[in-house]
This record gives sequence, C-alpha cells and structure tokens, in this order.
Amino acid sequence: MRRSLLVTVTNYLGSTQFYLTRTHQKIGLTIITLTLMSLMVGGGALVWLGKAHHDVLQQAESFRQSDIKSKAQIHKLQTSVTTLLPAAKQTAIPMVDFQHFLNIAPAAAASLEHLERQTKHDNATIQALNQRLNELVESHSEINQALLRQTQSRFKMSQQLHQQNQEMLVMEQSLRQLQSLLGAQADHEFDLTLVPQMIPTAQHRLTLLALIPNSWPVAKKTAITSSYGKRLHPITGAKKMHKGIDIRCAEGAPILATANGVVVSSIKSPGFGNVITLTHSYGFSSRYAHLQKRLVQHAEFVDKGQVIGLCGSTGLSNAPHLHYEIQFLAKQKNPWPFINWNLSNFDGLFQQVKEVQWQSLIKPTQHKTTQLQQ
Repeated sequence: MRRSLLVTVTNYLGSTQFYLTRTHQKIGLTIITLTLMSLMVGGGALVWLGKAHHDVLQQAESFRQSDIKSKAQIHKLQTSVTTLLPAAKQTAIPMVDFQHFLNIAPAAAASLEHLERQTKHDNATIQALNQRLNELVESHSEINQALLRQTQSRFKMSQQLHQQNQEMLVMEQSLRQLQSLLGAQADHEFDLTLVPQMIPTAQHRLTLLALIPNSWPVAKKTAITSSYGKRLHPITGAKKMHKGIDIRCAEGAPILATANGVVVSSIKSPGFGNVITLTHSYGFSSRYAHLQKRLVQHAEFVDKGQVIGLCGSTGLSNAPHLHYEIQFLAKQKNPWPFINWNLSNFDGLFQQVKEVQWQSLIKPTQHKTTQLQQ
C-alpha cells in the first residue's frame, strides 16, 4: 500500500481532508525550499543594494566638499590676480628698456659668474678660517692643560718642600734635644758638623742604659712604700736591713726587666714568694720578688722593658707590691738612683753611686762631650 499523508484543512465552511501521496509531498517540499531560497537571495540583494547606495551617497558628499574647496581656491586665486593686475600694469617694461636689457645681459651673466666664483672662494676661505680657529682652540686647550699640570706639579713640589722643611725642623729639634742631653751648649744656629761627634756619644750612652739596670720596673711611676735601709719588718716586726725598695703596684700588673740580661733563677721561696733574679753586663744584677706569677725561666735571655712577671703578694707580704733589688759584684746597692737614671740626667748616677768605678766605663762619653762643649 502506498504511503500517503492526510492533510486536514479547516475553515468557516467546515473541514476538508486530502491525501497527499509521496509525489505530492516532494513537490511541496521543493516549492517551499525554492521559496526560502528566493527570500534569502532577495534579502542579500537588498542588503548589498543598500550598502552600495550608502557608498554612493558618501562619494557624492565627498565630491561636493571637494567642489566647495575648489571654488574657494578659485575665488582666492581670482582675488589675488585682481590685486596683482594694477601693479603689473604699472611695472610693465617698455620696449626700449627691454632692448637695453638684452644688450647688457652678457655682461650681467659674466658678473654673475664672477660673483659665483667669488662666493665659492669666500666659502673656501671661511672653511679654512674655521679649521684654523678649531686648531687654535685645540692648541689653547692643550696649553691650558699643560699650565694646569705645571701648576699641579709646582703645588706638589711646594708640598714636598714644606714637608721636607717640617722634617728638617723636627730633625733639628731632635738633634738639639740630643745635644742638650749630651751636655753640649745649644747655639742659636745648629751646627750639623757636630752630628758625627754626637752620634757615637749618644750610642754609647744608650748602650749603657740598655745594659745597666735603670728606669722603673713597672709600667707607670707609682709610690715607694718602703725605702732601702734598716727598718721594722711589716710581718715579723724584727728590725733588719731592707736590701731593696718596695714599689706599690696593682694585683696582676706587668713587671718589666730594667735592662738586658739573663735569668739566673726563677723560683718560689718562703720569704720572697715568686722571685726572679737577672744578671746584667758590667757585674750588675736585679731581683724582683713577691710576684703573682713568673713569666720567664732559668737561663732565658730577656730585653729591657720585657714583661717578666705579674705583681702580687706572695711570700711574707701583706699587700700587692714589688720588692726590687740591685746588686753590683754581689753587693747590694740602693735602687733609687738607678730607677731615676736616664739620658737627661746621665751623669747623676755616677755622682750618687760612688762605690762603682765609673770612669773607665764612661770615659769615651766624657771625651766626646768635652769635644762638643769646645
């Protein structure tokens, strides 16, 4: 049986039914499709025509604006021409003058060529002058730099000269001080010829000060709590000879060697506690007692000013202090003149300690000092 489609159409008269066969259905679909395509093509055409119409209107408006501008320019040009015509009529060249211009034209052309050549020559001259000016500017800059370097060099030489003058002044003051320490008379003008004679004398005295005990055995001068000589012992109460001096010092303060020497002994004894004995040149020796700690050992070499121990209160002692002794050929000497002996009062020790035969030891120094005074 063929497939058919029942279609019912209803209106005010009633309903009517139709059977559409397959062929009728295809024809209807084709008609509908063609109708839709026609509508689509027509709509696209209408859109394209609308756009084209819009573009044409824009071009027309553009042409109209250009026409307005052109008319304005033409009007402006006409106005200018109208303004220039009277002046052109007034400046019209007569025929005779024109013939005159023709006659003088070759000479004018030659003059023009001459002017052009002169202009080129002047331009070349100006370029040469500019180049020369640049060279002069560079040369002036080099001269300024050379002058600046020369000024800096002179300033540096002036500084060096000033420094040398200061050094010479310090040297002269040092030499004058040395001359005064050596016992020579200082004149207003220092005589440099005396220096060769002064140096051996100074060296000899400094050597003696390095080898014979002198200066304080502590870093700073302090009080003497017990002098050299007979006294009542502060612990035992017995009256006996005090063979040295007691110097007050803080617990743990450094104790210094008073001359170059060798450690004879570094021991701990009942009376002196920690004690160090040094032997020095020319038969002198020194002893340092009641130390908190000994820092050097037996047979060790020490230099003047070297720390050999620390201040303490060991042995028969009631407070931190240093017991300091000096011996000459195993005989006790008062340490007081020795701790105050230095280069400025060099001859004072020889006058205070008369038991030592100083003449053979200081003879070279006295000979040089005599020559300086003369």
